[in-house]
Amino acid sequence: MNIASIVGIGIVAAALSSVLKRFGGGSSLFVSISASLLILYAVLTSLSPLIGLVGELADSAQTESEYITILMKALAVCIITQLAAESCRDSGEGAIASKIELAGKTAVLLIAVPLFRSILGIVKELIL
Repeated sequence: MNIASIVGIGIVAAALSSVLKRFGGGSSLFVSISASLLILYAVLTSLSPLIGLVGELADSAQTESEYITILMKALAVCIITQLAAESCRDSGEGAIASKIELAGKTAVLLIAVPLFRSILGIVKELIL
């Protein structure tokens, strides 16, 4: 990931979006969302080696792969939710952004249910 190119894309998109807002607003949102998706793609492609490393560390620590899967799913939901909510805020839809964030938080809780069950099972074993 080349941070300079990502920052450049962000600055150019912000400037272009600002100019387009003055002349008719409709294309401004498209530029903003396109730049966001392009930056997200660049970040996600650079995360591939990190995901491999996390898998290797989990194997060496003898951690159950289910826990790593839960962590990665929750992280993906958080990233997607934040991107969608910020895009809504950029277009002036703060109420929709709040609802998207609520849906993201709920999704993370649902993803973590198996983890909660495992923790409760461990607690039960320790108590009994």
